[in-house]
Amino acid sequence: MKTALRINTDFTTETIDLEEHDVLKKLQSAVGGWVQPVDLRDDLTLWCNEEGKLIGLPTNVIGTHMYEKSFGITDVIKGDIVFTGGTDDEGETLSLPRPWQLQLQELADKLRISMI
Repeated sequence: MKTALRINTDFTTETIDLEEHDVLKKLQSAVGGWVQPVDLRDDLTLWCNEEGKLIGLPTNVIGTHMYEKSFGITDVIKGDIVFTGGTDDEGETLSLPRPWQLQLQELADKLRISMI
């Protein structure tokens, strides 16, 4: 199973199984449109809606935070996002490493609880 983690703008999450034959379709469905990958680290890729700012999607706090940790305060991530691992030598998307999944899930849970 190739695991990915979707984090919505309301801090709810969903684990997604990315099958080889329809990875792009699943990513597009998860972010609600064309996808844009952002490699944050060798083992962590953020997928967001390529047109998120243009179509007025809400800010994704976690996506923006993770982007800023890698690149500084230079952009804002909009809409629901998906995290996967990096890519292999052939450009195939890898499963999200378990430590990243746990850390991101915990962050989303804390933020969601603080909103209540």
